Amino acid sequence: MTDQHDIEEKSGRSIVGLVLTGLVAIGLALFIVQNTDSTPVTWLWIDRSAPLWLVIFVAALAGALLSEALGWLIRRSRR
Repeated sequence: MTDQHDIEEKSGRSIVGLVLTGLVAIGLALFIVQNTDSTPVTWLWIDRSAPLWLVIFVAALAGALLSEALGWLIRRSRR
């Protein structure tokens, strides 16, 4: 009986995570659509101008990749 309960609990958490991820993606998409102006970007020695939506997208992608990498390291260290 506990096995069924564990499966239901894990699937419930998966659904909540999926919904939250979808909401964040929708919010990010709306923010990107509303911010299409060009903006100056300075990183290390690079000075460029780029569309704000691209800067936002790259920052979000970098954050997601760093989050996944950190999660992988934490899971790996717990073994």
